[in-house]
Amino acid sequence: MEPERISFPVEYPIKVVARAAPDLRAQVDAAFSRHFGAAAAENVSERASANSNFVALTYVPVVQNEAQLRALHIDLTLLDGVVMVL
Repeated sequence: MEPERISFPVEYPIKVVARAAPDLRAQVDAAFSRHFGAAAAENVSERASANSNFVALTYVPVVQNEAQLRALHIDLTLLDGVVMVL
């Protein structure tokens, strides 16, 4: 049985887990803005870990196609401090 395919365009939640750093949010916002426009960085959920060593940022951009998701994933994983992209 094949997994269900995503129907585009779709609002797609993306979580970025990274080591806490002063410029992290600006770097991640810039990556989302490059791929989805400035509005993608306006509604973001941010949560620090218990000891504030890590931060989880959740964005919900409108994704137009799979290639857009793949390109964003590559950009995010190249950012210093990013541990995981879900």
